[in-house]
Amino acid sequence: MAGKEVREDNMDNKEKVASEEAADAKDRYLLAEPSLLLQLGSALLPSNYMNLSPRWQGWFVRGQSGILLMSCFYTLVSLGPPGLFFLTCIVQLASFYEVMQLGHSVTKVEGLKTWSWLLFCVANLHYLDPSVSSLLPISPPQKTALCYILYTSLMVWFVLSIRKTSQCLTRYCLLAWAHMAILFLTVQAYLMNLTLQHGMVWYIFSMSIITINDIAAYMFGFFFGSTPLIVLSPKKTVEGFLGGGIVTILLGPAYGYFLQQFPYLTCPTENLSITNCDPEESATFSGDIPAFVIHCFIISLFASTIGPVAGFFCSGFKRACNKKNFGSLIPGHGGVLDRCDCMFLMASFTYMYLENIVF
Repeated sequence: MAGKEVREDNMDNKEKVASEEAADAKDRYLLAEPSLLLQLGSALLPSNYMNLSPRWQGWFVRGQSGILLMSCFYTLVSLGPPGLFFLTCIVQLASFYEVMQLGHSVTKVEGLKTWSWLLFCVANLHYLDPSVSSLLPISPPQKTALCYILYTSLMVWFVLSIRKTSQCLTRYCLLAWAHMAILFLTVQAYLMNLTLQHGMVWYIFSMSIITINDIAAYMFGFFFGSTPLIVLSPKKTVEGFLGGGIVTILLGPAYGYFLQQFPYLTCPTENLSITNCDPEESATFSGDIPAFVIHCFIISLFASTIGPVAGFFCSGFKRACNKKNFGSLIPGHGGVLDRCDCMFLMASFTYMYLENIVF
């Protein structure tokens, strides 16, 4: 009897080890563990030398990372339009990498990593910023034709890569995965770069105000949150959502008024260079209550109500894949997309608002 129990225990242990190995294999393609350099950098954070509970440790780590990110953002702002253009490209690139790492891990598809990145490159060639596209040795119609030929070739590659009918479901799943990533990331990044042409101030304000909303919602949720908001994001609370929304709506116009005090931010850009202009001659930035401040209020209203939906959308996607974060690059936040998910929605809204309401 005792020998039987021992054998059963051994079998349970083997099953446990097998399940753990399977879990490890599942995470093989993910940024599950920070790199050695990132671990070294995280070890230098001041909060590591404070005797804090895990809850407060996470709060301090998130805050320290947030301060570093904001410092980097405004450093790039100081570089002018090229800095913001570079930021858009880097965020899009890192986000696509995280999404496709997750896609390959979930679908278990092999042999299509190169295909995914080529699709990404073709999409970026098609949605290339006009100021950069003008540098190409081909005309816009020729560029469109080239993108069509390349995309068709990739579809042929995809079809020929299917060797067995049993591979169809997972491979078509990855196909849809890559296209959705491009729709959510590349197209929004393209619209954000188009917004930059109307002036750096619109880019800076829209990206900053959704960040303010996220910070305020986190703070209110951390200190006062008790009522769950949505099942897709268990840590989000009603108190955080409402508190963050109120702070965003109140600070938005004031922050917008502050930004318009810097004329070089309000002038349009051309070929990633700021043009000469007099903001006082523009109806948008002149008057006792400039129209720009009113526009900032409306954008803030969107950021506080609809903007967080992009975060809920991405949270649900991660839950469907049984993952907490897209990556681990940013301590306390997760991956790049975990930090910037709502910004992509703000990019498209800001562009549509400017094109249809402001200009």
